[in-house]
Amino acid sequence: MLLAVGSCTQENDTPILVSTEDLLFVGGDKVRISGRLLTNQEVLATDHGFLFSTESSFASAQTLSLGQKNGPGRFIGESTGFKIGQTYFAKAFADINGQRIEGDVVELKTQTPAVTRFSPTYASAGNEMVIEGRNFPEGTKVFFGAQEAQIVQNLFESKLTIRIPAPTGQNIVPVRLIIQDKEIILSQPFEYQAGKFTKVSEFPGQVRLLHNVYFTNTAGFHVGLGRVRLSDSYQKFQRYDPLGNTWSEVNFPGNPTHYAFASSQYLGGGAIEVNRDVFQFERSFYRINGSSFERLPDLPFNTREAMAVDWNGKLFLFGGRDGAGSVVREYDAVRRTWSQKSQAPFDMSGTTAAFKYGERIFVLAASGQVWEYNPNQDSWQLRSTYPGNVGQGYPFAQVIGKKAYLGLYRRTQELWEFDLETGVWKSKNPIIGLPQSINVGHFQFNGAIYILRSAEEMVSGLIPMDLYKFEPDAI
Repeated sequence: MLLAVGSCTQENDTPILVSTEDLLFVGGDKVRISGRLLTNQEVLATDHGFLFSTESSFASAQTLSLGQKNGPGRFIGESTGFKIGQTYFAKAFADINGQRIEGDVVELKTQTPAVTRFSPTYASAGNEMVIEGRNFPEGTKVFFGAQEAQIVQNLFESKLTIRIPAPTGQNIVPVRLIIQDKEIILSQPFEYQAGKFTKVSEFPGQVRLLHNVYFTNTAGFHVGLGRVRLSDSYQKFQRYDPLGNTWSEVNFPGNPTHYAFASSQYLGGGAIEVNRDVFQFERSFYRINGSSFERLPDLPFNTREAMAVDWNGKLFLFGGRDGAGSVVREYDAVRRTWSQKSQAPFDMSGTTAAFKYGERIFVLAASGQVWEYNPNQDSWQLRSTYPGNVGQGYPFAQVIGKKAYLGLYRRTQELWEFDLETGVWKSKNPIIGLPQSINVGHFQFNGAIYILRSAEEMVSGLIPMDLYKFEPDAI
């Protein structure tokens, strides 16, 4: 009996202890920690939890109260609102019989946010960007320049899904994360898909041309010849002045040909329509001087819908209809002679576009392949492939600086930027206006591209041909 009484007395005298156990998780603004109430007797804690402070003396401590606890055992608490990258001290506690029992002090340091990767870096407003990293607490903000973005999702504080906000005037902006008082700037700025189209004029006379030609020089942008929809041949040109935004009529001394070729310096070939889709070849050849035409010796061959490119004082003709799809011809202006070059490795039957860059000539094929022709070596090289929709041929091509703007295939509204030095493609904003339109002519002026568009022949109604100004980097 004496032994039994002594045993009970020893158990009741066992001290009640509180242990600060493990740091289960330490993030940027969140801490998860465990503690334990140690005793071998029944006990009721009116409150228990953890204390946090930036000072080891626990002055101005933050209390995480977990409420009442009945009996010994482990307890876990999670607290938020910490400063990122800050050192804190923590300890567990329990209030029992009016007395606070505290555990050992542990030291911790909250994590600093970091970004590991993000994409995309080029897109249009309304699309999503994903930013991956660590320690993105609730309250994280993301800015595109000065414009705050919507955070669609914050997954495990390590993956942010962002809705790209509308641009505010700049197409390239830094992306910044604001986390408490810390700013993180992404390593690469974001570029908005750009390209602004503005309708600036209409072609005179409410006519819609088919099978026409166009050229531009110091006198202006000239569009003419061909046939008027549901009517006769168009026997003249209209000249557009981009500075004054005015049109004026230009007489043409030759026959009203269809499918002729034209560059900034030469015009010729094509055919005269005798009956519907019945043609008589036209071999007249002209040098263009501003808005006047000097007759040269006739062409020694037939050509219809060939592409013409001026190059180093010479004229190159690429492809055409009537079996000339792969034919390349060169005109020597000094000798006034024509010669035939090596055939192209692809077809250029009037559904392609050509442009000059440096010492090379490029051809955008109906298939979307971009071929480079070297006139000095008379050789071809496949450079790239258009990434957009090739529709039904008849694409557009224009160069500004080292970048070519390609696309606008028939029955598409896509336009892409192709860096001729790096080979990188970037999509641009689609063209406005009637989707069932085709390209009638285009030119480049003061860093902008002007594109004349006409509704397709099958589209009925008095629909004018619209002239659009395209600013590649405007938004």
